[in-house]
Amino acid sequence: MSKIDGIYTAYLTGIAGQGMAMFVFRSGKIAGADLSGLTFSGSYAVVKSRIRGHVSYTMPAQSLSITGASFDETSSPIQVPIDLPVNLDAQETYRINTPIGPVNAKFVMNVGFEEADG
Repeated sequence: MSKIDGIYTAYLTGIAGQGMAMFVFRSGKIAGADLSGLTFSGSYAVVKSRIRGHVSYTMPAQSLSITGASFDETSSPIQVPIDLPVNLDAQETYRINTPIGPVNAKFVMNVGFEEADG
């Protein structure tokens, strides 16, 4: 287990709005969902005290992202590169550059997974 492993609330802000999502980081996998019904999946590795990986999701037809991008049709999978510190500071805002525009994110750990879990 890594220090990052846990369940997080992510507070997200883009040029066109705000959102909130829950993410689980565990054993190299990322899973999550937001209030609008989007689901996220991906993977990560810890490299030199950084979390590096990606998260993918699909925007539904007739939707508007908080980045300002609009979708008449269901999008192809959108893959977002992740490069964050292992110790996420709940007071810090992290910029995440997505293929459809930047998002600012704050991550608050709700539950940490202990090293002894297995």
